[in-house]
Amino acid sequence: MRVPHPVQGVSAPTPRMTRSAALLLAVVLSIPAFVLLTLLEWWLV
Repeated sequence: MRVPHPVQGVSAPTPRMTRSAALLLAVVLSIPAFVLLTLLEWWLV
């Protein structure tokens, strides 16, 4: 666990896992988009 660093006399919280959150969001959004586009392509052919 990281030790919080004081910034202007206030102890800042530890950074959140923004990379993991971004990756998870990208995966969660890409799966339905892939399925939707695949079905759309299959329907139009």
